[in-house]
Amino acid sequence: MFLYFSYFNSHPAAPNSGLGIVNALNNHGSYVYLSDTEWVGLSLLRMVFLACLASTYAILPKDPTLAPPDTPRWIARSFYVAKTDRVSPPPRLKTIFFCSIVFYLTVIYLAGPLIVHLFVSHRIILEM
Repeated sequence: MFLYFSYFNSHPAAPNSGLGIVNALNNHGSYVYLSDTEWVGLSLLRMVFLACLASTYAILPKDPTLAPPDTPRWIARSFYVAKTDRVSPPPRLKTIFFCSIVFYLTVIYLAGPLIVHLFVSHRIILEM
């Protein structure tokens, strides 16, 4: 989010095709324009965030249970109900979570610029 909002203080509010700043970033009607490299970088960061969120949910141990009796029937039959122990996770789960955060940050820091350059050099511009 910091990177997203920092663009609003440092980038022009009008496109400049001579500099390659043509991709509009919208924040509730306020626009700034980014280059292809910055645009692809933001798109990939968003995708990595969603992948991390999904993998965290998948890794978290779950114990399937029945819905509480006062739950409306349409919710109890439509959604998966599970108990998780997020208050006191086991040390193994803490280690897996910490290692996955370090791995994702390392990949973003070391390989992120190379991946963005590969996408932009092949004219692959992602949509946000």
